[in-house]
Amino acid sequence: MGEFYLLTKPHCPLCDVALELIQQCQPATPIQLHVVDISQQPELIDEYGWLIPVLIRARDDAELRWPFSESLEEFLNS
Repeated sequence: MGEFYLLTKPHCPLCDVALELIQQCQPATPIQLHVVDISQQPELIDEYGWLIPVLIRARDDAELRWPFSESLEEFLNS
């Protein structure tokens, strides 16, 4: 099972769309998705504040930045 983190913040319409896209994907193996609100973590706001939503693959810390495209399913499967 792959573990992923979706970095978001409140009142972020793009984050809502990103979550929907992830939920619609059919990865080859199940994934565990953690939704992380960066708004209460200053170090994450500094690094990702203008980049969210960002999807991070836990096993290698690879990042997929918005806009997600056809590469989303490939990212979830790799």
